[in-house]
Amino acid sequence: MGRYYSKVLALVILLLILDNSRVCFCKNSTSICIKQEREALLQLRQSLSDPSRLLSSWKGEDCCKWKEVTCDGVYGHVVKLQFLPQIARDYNGTIVSPIKQTLSMTGTLNSSLLNLTYLNYLDLSGINFNHGTIPEFLSLMKRLRYLNLSFGNFHGIVPRQLGNLTELEVLDLHDDLGSLAIDDIQWVSCLRSLNYLDMSGLNIAMQTDLLQVIGMLPSLSHLSLSTCALFKFHLSSTCFANSSSLVHLQYLDLSNNLLEGPIPKGILQNMTFLQHLDLSKNSLSSSIPMWFDKFTSLVHLNLEGNLFTSIEGGLFSFLKSKKYLKSLRLSRNQIKEEISTSPRNSSRFFDYNLESLMIYHNDLSGALPNWLVNFIHLRYLELGDNSFSGPVPRVIGALPNLVTIDLSNNRLTGTIPLPLGQLSSLRLLDLSNNRLTGTIPSSLGLLSSLRLLDLSNNRLTGTIPLPLGQLSSLKLLDLSHNQFYGQIPESLGQLRFLQDLRLNSNRLSSTIPDKFGELSHLSVLYLFSNSLEGQISEIHFSNLRRLKDLDISDNKHLTFKGEHSWIPPFQLVSIRMNSCKFGTVFPQWMQTQVKANDISLSNASIFGTLPKWLANMTFSQFNLSYNQITGPLPNMSSHCSILDLSHNLISGPLPTNIGEMHLETLYLNDNSINGTIPSSLCEEGLFDLNLGNNKLFGSIPDCWKGWTLSHLTLSFNELFGVIPSSIGSLQGLSTLHLNENNLNGELPLAMGNCRYLIILDLGENNFSGNIPTWFNNSFDYLQILRLRNNSFIGSIPPQICSLLLLKILDMAANNLTGTIPSCLGDIHGMKSSYQSLLPRLEWSKEHVVEIMKGRYNEYTKIDLQLVVNLDLSVNNLTGSIPEDLTFLSNMHGLNLSHNLLSGDIPISIGDMTSLESLDLSNNHLSGAIPQSISSLTYLSHLNLSHNNFKGQIPKGNQIQTLDNPSIYAGNPLLCGDLLRRECPGSEAPQVPKISHPKDTHGEDKLEEALFYVVIMFGAATGFWGFFGVLRFKKDWRRAYFSSVDQAINKVHVAIAVKVASWKRLRQSRSA
Repeated sequence: MGRYYSKVLALVILLLILDNSRVCFCKNSTSICIKQEREALLQLRQSLSDPSRLLSSWKGEDCCKWKEVTCDGVYGHVVKLQFLPQIARDYNGTIVSPIKQTLSMTGTLNSSLLNLTYLNYLDLSGINFNHGTIPEFLSLMKRLRYLNLSFGNFHGIVPRQLGNLTELEVLDLHDDLGSLAIDDIQWVSCLRSLNYLDMSGLNIAMQTDLLQVIGMLPSLSHLSLSTCALFKFHLSSTCFANSSSLVHLQYLDLSNNLLEGPIPKGILQNMTFLQHLDLSKNSLSSSIPMWFDKFTSLVHLNLEGNLFTSIEGGLFSFLKSKKYLKSLRLSRNQIKEEISTSPRNSSRFFDYNLESLMIYHNDLSGALPNWLVNFIHLRYLELGDNSFSGPVPRVIGALPNLVTIDLSNNRLTGTIPLPLGQLSSLRLLDLSNNRLTGTIPSSLGLLSSLRLLDLSNNRLTGTIPLPLGQLSSLKLLDLSHNQFYGQIPESLGQLRFLQDLRLNSNRLSSTIPDKFGELSHLSVLYLFSNSLEGQISEIHFSNLRRLKDLDISDNKHLTFKGEHSWIPPFQLVSIRMNSCKFGTVFPQWMQTQVKANDISLSNASIFGTLPKWLANMTFSQFNLSYNQITGPLPNMSSHCSILDLSHNLISGPLPTNIGEMHLETLYLNDNSINGTIPSSLCEEGLFDLNLGNNKLFGSIPDCWKGWTLSHLTLSFNELFGVIPSSIGSLQGLSTLHLNENNLNGELPLAMGNCRYLIILDLGENNFSGNIPTWFNNSFDYLQILRLRNNSFIGSIPPQICSLLLLKILDMAANNLTGTIPSCLGDIHGMKSSYQSLLPRLEWSKEHVVEIMKGRYNEYTKIDLQLVVNLDLSVNNLTGSIPEDLTFLSNMHGLNLSHNLLSGDIPISIGDMTSLESLDLSNNHLSGAIPQSISSLTYLSHLNLSHNNFKGQIPKGNQIQTLDNPSIYAGNPLLCGDLLRRECPGSEAPQVPKISHPKDTHGEDKLEEALFYVVIMFGAATGFWGFFGVLRFKKDWRRAYFSSVDQAINKVHVAIAVKVASWKRLRQSRSA
């Protein structure tokens, strides 16, 4: 019997060997492939274009030896075709899927494939089939168990006949172009052997029975429906009623769809075998539910890019229930939670497998939790873009497997922990955009694997440590926007793989190291906004062949010295060297930079005329402002969209075809350009045009059109004539500066179409007529209106009060009459610093000249955005000052001088708490100056001269510093110490003289003696009556001496205030 069993066992082993050899012989078999199948493969090859020669091995008689072809080793039948290698996706667990890449191969599918009758594995993924349809004949290949047509650039409807492939186990139709669709999902239910189905990218939005159909696939373990235009109804509970097979899913990808609302509980909560769940890039909201605890086998969970607001039970509890979880991605949500620093039982995490924790771009707050140290397998820690505060925990340095630490864009404080230098596997460290202080620890120089180090936008100080030069793998180093000082270490020149170096916006001094010229991989070099000095020359660029982006602008004492014939080794895309002194004509080496897109050499001491070869360059931005460029304006590159030649010495007329350059921004202001404005500038496409401060003359061309022009500045020229009506076509205009010209006539009604105007400056011209009443219906966003120094007549229309956002209203020096509208007190922009949402305006490029504090002031940038001023001076206005003007509590300057105003100053003038300048001079105002004016603590300029004020000048802390008598001159009834004019009733009372007749001399002596006795007796009685009581009444004694102390303190404070005011006065006079 034993011999029998031995023979049977030997026979079984032999059969197993033979069965195994049937597969192994596929490449080594002596059998030759079937001729018919070989010819079928050759026909397939002829239908494909193969520029990469991937099918170069397809020759010879034996097709079984060809690459990409696998044969049955016994009979020589072709059983497998695969053009791309098969690898596992990231985070797919044990499920294997094809790599998603494309081949250079193109063509069509040939029906000769049908001759491969034993083919069971067909992978055509990555071949470009040129928007062809998936051929129906594939449904005849009944032996297929694996079919992959992903990334094939197919188009149209997926044929229903694919449902005939009942042996299929893997079907991958992944489409990244969104050009495939399914018109009837029912055919999928016939594929009962499927365990892997990927229809990502297919449009199946109309398939309402999606889940019922997929639920009929009993063996399905992998389902990918990413980017399929799925809505909430696709995953409803009713759809799931007959889909119990889905509970066996291990991989589910529903990312990048149109799902919204809470996570669908009905379909998901029973999928307890899930290992991979991806619901990212939807609009799912509410909380991440507690029932996720049921997914105990979950390995990878991706919920990023949704609208979740919280995690039920908190992050700590969520992680605690998922022992096998390796990757958790919750980034780009709205999760708001204060993380608990040290919850109980946190030590139990030692057995957990978490490798990737990505929760950036949420609203997590509190200190970074110390329990992170227990995830000893953690590799990726990404918590950036949150609201974490407090220090960076030292315990993070005890996580030996960390590869990535991203804590950027939080509110972290304190110093960089020294233990971070122990993380030998660390490749990325990003602590940027926090509030870190202190110095960079030298221990960071031990991170030999580090590739990216970003500490930018903090408050770090000290010098850059030399050991950073030991980070031999570093590719990006960003220390910008800190407070580093001292030298740039020479050791940084040893970082031979460095591609991106940003040290800008610090306090670095000394010279740029010559060794920077050895950084052969460097692509980006930012050193701008420092205090670097010395020369930069060809040595610094000697080996920078890959340099693309250079910015060394705004260093105080940096000069560039290069040979005229120098040919740089690089091809720059961006060249920014503002304030770097060249001291030459435009550098010749720039001609070699044919790929340059942005050239900025502002304030670079470049002089002379510009070369003609600039017209052949392809740059789109060109800035040579603040130099000494002379001669006429040359032809520029037709590709240029932004041209800034302002603040030079350019002369001559503008080219008539300048508008044909397709410019978007043109700055030629502050030159000596003459002639007229070419009508070609009216062409659409121009966004910002500044020709101010030149010598242009003639009229403004009447040819404007289009929405694109947003900023137009023609101020400080010699233009005349009227404003053309076509200006109303510029409906996107936000700023219009026409001041300081000789323009005349009335304002055209068409200007009211410029509804988005924020600044309208028409001052210093010869405009006439009434101020238009249509302003209120047109300029909802107007903040600055200057009509100063024109010839406007009539009254101020009350419609002006509807310009609620006004902050500067200047109508001075006209011929206006009538009263001041009381409704000006309703202008919201002068009452509050808060502004509602407005059209965007780049205030840094705007400037307005206003008279305030008795002098001309040019307001630019942030000052212009904040100043609030009302100037109605030098007109013929009558009546009283409206009480409502005092409602304008945010106003800085009020000038009503040189009018015919009468009546009193409003008593509530003291409510204008922000007032810095007040000029009411040269009117007919009368009455007393209100005492409340002394409460204007910011008032530094006051002029009330030449009125009819009377009474005493008010006294107070701030007004006492305004001690120039001229500010009250021309008011004969005013009095006070400053005017050296005593006020009535302020003289000391005179004691009347007593006569002494001779005959009463003796009686007088007796009365005098009695008088002194009575006085002395009264004094003694009062003294002992008062101090006797204090001696025996302890409470009274305390109250008395307490009141005495308070009186002494008040006197002391008053003296201190007087002394401080006197010192400020002396300082202001000396200034």
